[in-house]
Amino acid sequence: MAKQDSTVASLVNSVITDGQTLVKQQIELAKSELQYSAKQAAATSGMLIGAGVLGFLAFVFALVAGAYALIQAGLAPWAGFLVVAGLLLLVAIILGLLGRSRAKRVGPPQRALAQVQETKAALTARGPGSSTPGAPGTGLVPAAPQGAAITPTP
Repeated sequence: MAKQDSTVASLVNSVITDGQTLVKQQIELAKSELQYSAKQAAATSGMLIGAGVLGFLAFVFALVAGAYALIQAGLAPWAGFLVVAGLLLLVAIILGLLGRSRAKRVGPPQRALAQVQETKAALTARGPGSSTPGAPGTGLVPAAPQGAAITPTP
């Protein structure tokens, strides 16, 4: 019987050791994958930043080329550049007005404010000497069990 107990104990120790080794290997794999992903993300962001900068420069050169095209069409140099600047100003005004009208439609977070008011009302409506959540007359709701899904109220 003692030999059987030692065999069971060695099997349990082996399972524990194998489990620990498996967890360590999974952690190392996750670290390796995260390092690779971080390097890929850094390279990608560098490329996107470069593309944005070069795109902006191309836009500026296109504006200058447009102004010179107007000059070649017979306008004075100051007038060609003024036309391009005026077009840019017009686009900026339109975008500003559109942004302002959208900003007026943005309101406060209604659901969050309602939850704050409900919590405030529940805390101020507590009965004297009662502080247990869910106790009768407190207006407080008991905490959800651990692991339970919590859904926000509309």
